[in-house]
Amino acid sequence: MFKKQYLAVASAVVLTVGLFPASSDAQVAKKNLSATYNNIKVLYNGNQVSTTIEPFIVNGTTYIPLRMMAGVFNKDINWDGTNYTINVKDQADPGYEAQLSAKDAEIKRLQDKIDDLNAEIDDLEDELDDDDSSSDDFDDDLSDLEDTLNEDYGDYEGLEWDITLDGDEDEIEVEIAIDFDDYEDDFNDLSEKKLKSLVEDIVNDIWSDFEDSDVTGVIIDSSSDDEQYEFEGDSSDETITFDGDEI
Repeated sequence: MFKKQYLAVASAVVLTVGLFPASSDAQVAKKNLSATYNNIKVLYNGNQVSTTIEPFIVNGTTYIPLRMMAGVFNKDINWDGTNYTINVKDQADPGYEAQLSAKDAEIKRLQDKIDDLNAEIDDLEDELDDDDSSSDDFDDDLSDLEDTLNEDYGDYEGLEWDITLDGDEDEIEVEIAIDFDDYEDDFNDLSEKKLKSLVEDIVNDIWSDFEDSDVTGVIIDSSSDDEQYEFEGDSSDETITFDGDEI
């Protein structure tokens, strides 16, 4: 009877991990062991864990199958018979994997949204750069035209005129100034026809460079800033008015 029990114990010893210490310098050996079976049960959270190999006691130590307990604690067990090695790994948690996958998807969605917003920001910055560049070009062209008008009309009818341009591509504002302290009598001697001719030439020169810009302007006494005449140019039909009358 004991011999039969001993053979069963020996078989269990071969299949059960923990009978011999695991170390790098352990020696291969065989030992005769005396195992005690006492109908040992393993409970996990109050529930009995079933096993095909009955737990037993050797020298006061209780031995149970590693593979059985690995299943209880969600571990994978692999036996490397060539190297006599047991590999223990965590089992993948389906719930955790699903949560991780959902978080990865959310991260990707947010990253895609960030990429789209960054691309939109880049486009807006490019548009602003283009607008700034266009505005700078317009200002330069308007300044060049102002210089040209002063060269062409700065001594109109022997008087000293100062022409100033301002505005944008939709509407250009013109100020034609003359100092009455020096030229009031000469200005009053000018006929309205002469003044209309000056205004008409200036407006047409503006349209030569900025054909789609409306023009509004005044002739003023620079010594007092008093307005003498006002004029307008409508680019849609190229009509010019001087003090309300079409030229």
